[in-house]
Amino acid sequence: MTEIAYNQIGAYLQKTAVSKTPRVCLIHGEPELVAQSAAALLDHLLGADPGARDLSCDVVDGLSENIPDLIERLNTYALVAGPKVYWFKEARLFDTAGRHQRLLEQTQQAYEGDNIPRAAKLFFNLCVEVGFDPAGAGYRQPPAELQPFQEALGEGGIRRLIDHIQAQGWSLSKASDDVQNLVDAIEKGFPPNHYLMMTAGTKVPKNRKFYKCVEGRGLVVDCHVPLGERKADKAAQETVLREIADRALRGAGKKMNPGLLAQVVQLTGFDPATFRNNIEKLIDYSGPRPEITREDIDSILNRSKSDPIFELTNAVAERNLQAALFYLNTLLANDFHPLQVLSALANQMRRLLIAKDFTRSTYGRDWQKGLPFPQFQSSVFPAIQQYDAHIASERSQWEPADSEGPRQGGDKGSKKPSAELALASGTGSAYPVFQTLLKSENFSQEELIAALAQLGEADIRLKSSGQDPILVVKHLVMAVCDQTGGT
Repeated sequence: MTEIAYNQIGAYLQKTAVSKTPRVCLIHGEPELVAQSAAALLDHLLGADPGARDLSCDVVDGLSENIPDLIERLNTYALVAGPKVYWFKEARLFDTAGRHQRLLEQTQQAYEGDNIPRAAKLFFNLCVEVGFDPAGAGYRQPPAELQPFQEALGEGGIRRLIDHIQAQGWSLSKASDDVQNLVDAIEKGFPPNHYLMMTAGTKVPKNRKFYKCVEGRGLVVDCHVPLGERKADKAAQETVLREIADRALRGAGKKMNPGLLAQVVQLTGFDPATFRNNIEKLIDYSGPRPEITREDIDSILNRSKSDPIFELTNAVAERNLQAALFYLNTLLANDFHPLQVLSALANQMRRLLIAKDFTRSTYGRDWQKGLPFPQFQSSVFPAIQQYDAHIASERSQWEPADSEGPRQGGDKGSKKPSAELALASGTGSAYPVFQTLLKSENFSQEELIAALAQLGEADIRLKSSGQDPILVVKHLVMAVCDQTGGT
């Protein structure tokens, strides 16, 4: 039907009735622009009411192994009237190398959880891709692509999965191409009022049959931004960031000098999600003032690319699995030791648990999610300082007195009270504490306690088992990010 650029979607939807909207849509390219375009399409089809959207938007994780489930849902008549959107989110249909690693991690996680049917299905999916038939007569050594499975699960584990595959009667001759099945389903069509929206945070190759199928029968929104160093590429990147800033500032009724905006761009680099977060931080920090100043920027923004461990702990606190794995891979590629990662995550989870305890205590009665920063600074931050003082007093009673008495030389060498349980950490800066409380809303207290237990288990595995330390840390990050809840 048609292909448009991300900055054309507003005008396109404005002139297109819901009944005339293409039933299939692929939105691909820069993740932040993909998210904006997807939100615009959902608003157009379902309206802005969150309750209606929950009932009428069915989200499926965009793994190719989930395509059979997606097709089944698409072809099942909905119980609700009106449009029903099936969102194949963060589709990774052509990410072969990344898919192999992902399947390995998911297979090992399922196997260790004694979910053999799921582990066998995941293992079989990769066997199909590499042309290894586990249902063949007798046991054969897996090819090189499957050696990581052999190392992770052992020959006994592989044998167990193959036994399950053979018992189910799965074989290469009966295996099907999931992407081709999706193409066939799109060409066949869906029940009335069913819409398929697929989003991918990468550029989907235009020469694939899948792309041509969607382009011919639906809508393709291209959110690609050139990432080169040419003048034209830089101009395109700057345009995207300025559009993000203009939208956020206009919504908040704020202004920012173009020179200061250029400074934020320079500090952030071309990372639209981080750039948007930085603009939102500046909006919150500036409070009731209509204009963001250089002092605001100097107070709360740092060069975001300079501290990947901070970016990792932030992503985990926000339960953003995609970003967390990206920063984790960056750290590990730069020889950051898994135990260092574990220590940083433990500090973050411990801090979030303290923040959660504060919000549930009598001291935190004035805290509520969505509280503007100026109001937090005036009414909540003093209560946090009182809470810190109370905890310090309680802790002094928990710890036994020094039986040896004061050491010679006054207090030199004596124990100092730890700041581990202090939210404000003796500083006068309220904004980092504000951000910590906001992040604590992404978890329930029970989830934070469970996360600390998982950290302890991972620490034991790293120090006492022969498991791959990288897989141990990745599984930990996935487990913490993949929980549901937060109050």
